Amino acid sequence: MDRKSLTGLALIGLIMFVWLQFMSPEKKLLQSPEAVKIEQTNPQALSSPVAAAPSADTFGVFATASGGREQLVKVDNDLFRATLSSKGATLKSLVLKKHLNGERKPFDLVSNTRNGALSLLFLTREGKKIDTRDLYFSTVTLDSVRAISGKQSYAVRYHLDIAPAQAIDITWLFSGDSYKVGYDVKLTGFASELAGNEYQLQWDGGLGYSEKNRKDESQSVLAGAYLGGSLVKLDAAKENETYREEQSGEAKWVAVRNKYFVAALIPSRRTEGIHLDGKRTAGNEFENYTAALKMGVPSTGTVSDDKFSLYLGPLDYNIVKSQHADLEKIMDFGWDWLTRPFAEFIILPVFGWMNTFVSNYGLIIIIFAFLIKLVTYPLSMASTKSMKKMSALQPVLKELQEKYKDNPAKLQSELGRIYKEAGVNPIGGCLPVLLQMPLLFAMFYVFRSSIELRQHSFLWAKDLSVPDSILDFGFSIPMYGNHIAVFPILMAVTVFIQQKITPTTQSNDQMKVMMYMFPAMMLLFFNNMPAGLGLYYLMFNIFSVAQQFYINKTTTAADMPNVTLTAPSSGGSRKKSKGASKK
Repeated sequence: MDRKSLTGLALIGLIMFVWLQFMSPEKKLLQSPEAVKIEQTNPQALSSPVAAAPSADTFGVFATASGGREQLVKVDNDLFRATLSSKGATLKSLVLKKHLNGERKPFDLVSNTRNGALSLLFLTREGKKIDTRDLYFSTVTLDSVRAISGKQSYAVRYHLDIAPAQAIDITWLFSGDSYKVGYDVKLTGFASELAGNEYQLQWDGGLGYSEKNRKDESQSVLAGAYLGGSLVKLDAAKENETYREEQSGEAKWVAVRNKYFVAALIPSRRTEGIHLDGKRTAGNEFENYTAALKMGVPSTGTVSDDKFSLYLGPLDYNIVKSQHADLEKIMDFGWDWLTRPFAEFIILPVFGWMNTFVSNYGLIIIIFAFLIKLVTYPLSMASTKSMKKMSALQPVLKELQEKYKDNPAKLQSELGRIYKEAGVNPIGGCLPVLLQMPLLFAMFYVFRSSIELRQHSFLWAKDLSVPDSILDFGFSIPMYGNHIAVFPILMAVTVFIQQKITPTTQSNDQMKVMMYMFPAMMLLFFNNMPAGLGLYYLMFNIFSVAQQFYINKTTTAADMPNVTLTAPSSGGSRKKSKGASKK
């Protein structure tokens, strides 16, 4: 690989490093819920003391509903355990069963466990701001714990009487084997009773963190919405600043997400708009987000009946896409016009297909690296042959540069003639690398955010979604990190070997420096990357080294250009000879 190729790759690595520093979102505070078991609990034990009702000055006609006794209901299905509260008919806890936190313990997706995550918000004609989490609903549900599985379903219904002809009904619908939860809202007698004839359904509190490295996880935390065919994102990056995004129009969903999980609200009818806000307090990595759908209420008629779907679970591409709401758009695969198609239509489908035959993701990564090397073999072969020819032409090129050092135009003309006669392209060594870059960048995005690799081990790497650290320093070394990862070291070695056996058109001191600098840059860059990404590039380099050995061994003199025929002196003498003969 010549100096231009090495410099180009080094610059790409440097750009990626700087880009990661500036494109990093932030994180949320990890909740530490305790694991829960299915057990029949005394309903009395799940109730809180009766709360005194505030005055009508605060809640207006809702004052009578602002006091009561809270009753909790736990719904346990194959995938999670949810805890609902009659105070607000809200969700107070959601603990996943098939996904653990960085400490390999159950964790709670709901960060606002005190007040609950979901509520209706509206302004009455009297000017009273009502959050249904302040109101006590009644329920006919007698179960305190209900377990369902498979195709079974279960509904929890809450009712709130406000006036003789005015009520709110909220129904939660659970399935035994799905992360999707139905949420139905029925407003009776609210025509022309709400300011602006609208209410908001909001998720408040963001999501609890799940990963051990909160700094890394924070880079993926945000609130978002899909509105008018485009993604709206809100990232509360700076401390003590309030971020807000409010737009009108039809939204397919609003959501809050962390690195691997998402809570999304999906309406079944047209919305009036969306509202997102977020804030990060000083000294705290947690970003407190609110994501809300604005829903219109008809000014005529007695009943407004809305149905919503909640997706509360992992950012698994196939599961998220199956919601048929474009929710997969919240997954970050880089540039929509370049790397996202590679991720969605090549990398993820191939991974899913291979996973039906191979259960270990480490082996899947190795096979995938081999397949990519197989597909790019023609490009690599053309690149290597071009560089070998360029290397063979160097004595003639140097002689030519010396001869026409005072005549740049003539030099360029002669260089073009020699390249044409030798059948080489000066940029032939770089072009195949550039053609592979979209795929390599897409691999970076997928490996960095794919939940499929999360907590899957391979060899010494206990988790392919985090660095394969074998030693933690307890302090951080600038640019390198606070640990030693093995895959990046092995990858740097393969990069060095590949450079040693690859033909080069330069042999000066600058190239010798690059021989060591580029592997060092790759080591620094990948030391803090997921082990899966390091394993992929390691195996890709190993296959590249094997390919290079094969090409070097099978290349003969017949494959090289006949440099004596392209020497400038011989070309000139032949021209004179022909002219004399003609004369």
